[in-house]
Amino acid sequence: MSTTANSIARAGGSNSNQLGRQAAQQFSKSKASGMKRNSKGGARPRDARPTHFLCLPIGHHPALQEKMSKFNSSLLQGSVEGLDPSILIKPRKLHFTLGVMSLSPSDQIRRTFETQSESKPDTFSSSNPKTVESALGLLRSLQPQLIALCETGKRGRLEVSLERAGAFETREGARVMWVSPRQDEGWLESEEELEERLKLGRVAEMVHQAFRDAGYITETRPLKLHCTLINTSHRKPFSRNSRLFSFTDVLASKALMDLRPLSDKGDVAAADESLLSNRMVRVSLGTYEIPEIQLCAMGSSGPEGEYVSLGSVKFSAAKSDYA
Repeated sequence: MSTTANSIARAGGSNSNQLGRQAAQQFSKSKASGMKRNSKGGARPRDARPTHFLCLPIGHHPALQEKMSKFNSSLLQGSVEGLDPSILIKPRKLHFTLGVMSLSPSDQIRRTFETQSESKPDTFSSSNPKTVESALGLLRSLQPQLIALCETGKRGRLEVSLERAGAFETREGARVMWVSPRQDEGWLESEEELEERLKLGRVAEMVHQAFRDAGYITETRPLKLHCTLINTSHRKPFSRNSRLFSFTDVLASKALMDLRPLSDKGDVAAADESLLSNRMVRVSLGTYEIPEIQLCAMGSSGPEGEYVSLGSVKFSAAKSDYA
């Protein structure tokens, strides 16, 4: 069981009831926001707001936390238009998202919701029985395949190297800055490094596709593995038309320059020129082990500022107990 789950379990009955009430209220709001008016003035369902996500966590590594804390502080000291502390992702929350989904609450929260709202039993549609428990069940069913895949290769574990930075942006500005593994930029790469990079992609795609096939993930666009560093949707105070930031300013910043690799290899300059034409840049943030895949609650925050994991599956047979 994860640290967060243990903390919740020790909290006792009163805290559990409070968590149930909070979750029921959140689900009620999510359900209300998932309705819109039809032509006759009535409410009709639309795609439900995501409540949970699958991720590969990396924010628990102290070395990465230190590097990103320095990066964030340096960015804030510079002159980046539209930058605000609230849109910088806390290092402890860093992860790779494999998919988002809308899950119904557990039976306990369901009963709390129905009692508080005096709802009829069919408030929760039986046509959408997807819950946290069923999602974790699907994830656990994939564990033998995931362990077998992750233990291949010389390293015998799953790792990620953060070597590329870019942004999701328009002419008006950027809404997200991200880092990711390299792709096929032509940089010097050993057979072992290539093997590890491809293994990460296979693990991510296996899980993403399994949850799409089962109807949990409804996004139809291909998975693009990235770790978000800046996100304007987190800006406070909240606004539906959140102000964008200048990725051009980020590219020119000392903060990003400090993340660049030493130009001591002949392929760096040419590769960087190609990247910059696509608004991307090569970085050197290190290589980190990914020990597990987690199912986390949207908007949650644990004791260390991490997203709350409701359950996870380990990638090592030696640590194969469910968390």
